[in-house]
Amino acid sequence: MGAASRKRTATAQFIEKFPDCFFCGGQRRATTREHMPPKSLFDNSHRPDKLVMPACAECNRGTSTADLTVAIVSRWHHVPRSQENIDHKKLIAQVHRQDPDLWEEWKKLNADPREKEQARHRLIQYGVPVPQDAGLWTIGPLTIRQLNLFAYKAVLALFFEHVQQPLPITGRVCAYWKSKEDFARGGIPRFLLDMLPEYGTLVQGRWNERETFEYRHAANDGFFGCIAKLRRGLFITGFAATDASVLRPDDGIDWIIPTDPATLLDQPRFQKKL
Repeated sequence: MGAASRKRTATAQFIEKFPDCFFCGGQRRATTREHMPPKSLFDNSHRPDKLVMPACAECNRGTSTADLTVAIVSRWHHVPRSQENIDHKKLIAQVHRQDPDLWEEWKKLNADPREKEQARHRLIQYGVPVPQDAGLWTIGPLTIRQLNLFAYKAVLALFFEHVQQPLPITGRVCAYWKSKEDFARGGIPRFLLDMLPEYGTLVQGRWNERETFEYRHAANDGFFGCIAKLRRGLFITGFAATDASVLRPDDGIDWIIPTDPATLLDQPRFQKKL
């Protein structure tokens, strides 16, 4: 049996075991294996074959631009490595082909020297040390909504990994993303780390990808929480509850129903950082 045949067989067996899509609350049947985080996050798109979720074709396609966006944004830091620069160029070219509007947003925002200088001043005022020769990228609403979508995808994926079933549509999920600058002053809040004591990453034999992806998590009585670090540039945190009836409507948290990613991107709340 060739490699392609073995891969198809493994996918078929996986979907037979987990027939429902992890993203849309199992409303559609799974047809693919979805990697979370995506292969594009890793150097040269090479990662252990771990953290794999069952996904329908609609959710897989509907979140592909979000995967690319995160793979690029997480590589934005002051001292990129050689492989990061190589991967970054390839990923930018892929976004140019797949989502020209998103590429135009980056091109427009980052071509204006005044915008970059304003960004530098904002970071300095926020207490973030910015080297004089550091490259600066700013993002707009199209990028923000893709990052928001990815945050929800990541929390639903990690929920599936540890519960071994999709979050049902009777449940609710909340998710947020933060840049490294958001945690530049005080780091990740201690109470959050204490709340999420379990550690996870991708390990295969002696191969450990903790420098690219690692997370903390906890699950208890129908609740799940996690915080994940993606490379050196992005953090995702969120919570999931299997039963929406136990949640307080006045808790100030933006809970949503697991559903089609296309409907999420069209929601006004996804146009701003949550």
